[in-house]
Amino acid sequence: MATGILRSFGNLDAAIMQSARDLVYSLTNCMCCFPMSPQLRIKNRSFKISRLLGEGGFSYVYLVQDTSTSESFALKKIRCHFGAESVALAMKEVEAYALFAPHPNIIRSIDYSVEADRSDAGAKTVYILLPYYRRGNLQDMINANLVNHTKVPERQLLVLFLGVCKALKAMHQYRVRRGPGGERSQGKARRVREEAQRADEEMDMNSGRGRRQQEREVDGEDVEQEPLMEGEITIAQEGVGEGELRAYAHRDIKPGNIMIADDGLTPILMDLGSLAPSPTPITSRSLALAVQDAAAEHSTLPYRAPELFDVKTGSTIDTKVDIWSLGCTLYACLVGKSPFEARSEETGGSLNMCILGGDWRFPGEGRDAKDKGRERGSLNRPVGEAGGDRSENDQGWSEGVKGLVRKCLRVEPAERPDVDELIGDVEGVIAELGEGDDDG
Repeated sequence: MATGILRSFGNLDAAIMQSARDLVYSLTNCMCCFPMSPQLRIKNRSFKISRLLGEGGFSYVYLVQDTSTSESFALKKIRCHFGAESVALAMKEVEAYALFAPHPNIIRSIDYSVEADRSDAGAKTVYILLPYYRRGNLQDMINANLVNHTKVPERQLLVLFLGVCKALKAMHQYRVRRGPGGERSQGKARRVREEAQRADEEMDMNSGRGRRQQEREVDGEDVEQEPLMEGEITIAQEGVGEGELRAYAHRDIKPGNIMIADDGLTPILMDLGSLAPSPTPITSRSLALAVQDAAAEHSTLPYRAPELFDVKTGSTIDTKVDIWSLGCTLYACLVGKSPFEARSEETGGSLNMCILGGDWRFPGEGRDAKDKGRERGSLNRPVGEAGGDRSENDQGWSEGVKGLVRKCLRVEPAERPDVDELIGDVEGVIAELGEGDDDG
């Protein structure tokens, strides 16, 4: 028993030491710290760090300022521990940004750098320089509306929503070498991938053991059973001819991943680290579990599609997961939170069960209002018949806007619209609202 207690204290000490090393690293690595003015260099550019914007997992996002031009940027810093997060996985974002650039509704990577870790030979740090948007994201807008008891006019909100749909169209309907930037963008994405692979190989050598060999020893299954999830962006295009479809799903659409440009009307979809090739046929139980685990890690729970909770062998996970998340996002912009967060809080029930059962409603609706609303707001009727009717809800939302949410939040993926159909529906509701509709 004494030996067990000593071992437990030893493990605790090791954990405390690792946490301390991570803290020191986050404050010092690659930074030239001066009193009141921390700075860092990325390639040939010097930046002054203003403040921390956010953090999560192994990543930090800072507001930085170019010391030469005084221009502001967002800098994402990802520490890649060997065996925890490879450089290829961290660089997946950069690879995806390159592949879909230039697109007016998808964030672009201005520059990036892979740096050696001063304190750990078996780790590297990835820096990604991104545009900084002063208006923040949709979640910031939602929070401000809740605090100030205000709401965004419906037409303005749907213009933002339409831009997000167009960003997803570029992903859901990507064609090899015919994307937004054509061959140039695809070539840049491949170069990013190759640089990440070289950095991974260097980490493997420094560790004294190959990462892929280590994985094979731990998991004896055929690597062909693994899904195209971690970093397989351009690799997923192998065998796909020029001009042929190679669709991708974002898999983490939520208000916090949609920035608002300075004009207030242009949404910018960001955080492509969750991007996955689509469709993904689930051919084995091990693949089902892998996709399910990846969703649990990368897809935010209140916005996650029900088919990602209990992935079934024989099913197919496709781009309809993003349509579901779009419905949750639009609802959150109207109400202030995901429909399933709202319903779970109202009933005291499990969030997971609400999602799996499609149990949600608009505030003030009765038990059967959702089914009746599906008929009223189905958007299968000619434009103009239902879109502007606000008489049956006390929140001032038009039936057209509510119908968009209902259509996206159908539990069966096959019943949800594809991105083209949704874009047409959104444009129809915007037309119904008219130029002068400021009634949100």
